[in-house]
Amino acid sequence: MTTIVKDKAEVMVPRSIRRQAGIKAGDRLEFKASSRTITITATEPAYKPTKAEAAAIRKGEAEIARGEFVTLDDLLHDLDNRRRKGGAKTTQRNSR
Repeated sequence: MTTIVKDKAEVMVPRSIRRQAGIKAGDRLEFKASSRTITITATEPAYKPTKAEAAAIRKGEAEIARGEFVTLDDLLHDLDNRRRKGGAKTTQRNSR
């Protein structure tokens, strides 16, 4: 599909082309230009944590800075030990 660029009008992307590219209303687009070529790419919005998530991240980073952390090996060892702890041993009962 081709179109003519006019001085006062912006270039519009036809609906059929947007549909083929999977571009929908509200999508963010990035434009890159080189000699006689324009590349349009849909970009994903950057994730912005909620206030509670941001507070938890700051708290965790502060704990790491103070040296208050558990290594992955320590965590896995602790989880494995908890999983292995059994209850009190009982005698096996036979049904009759």
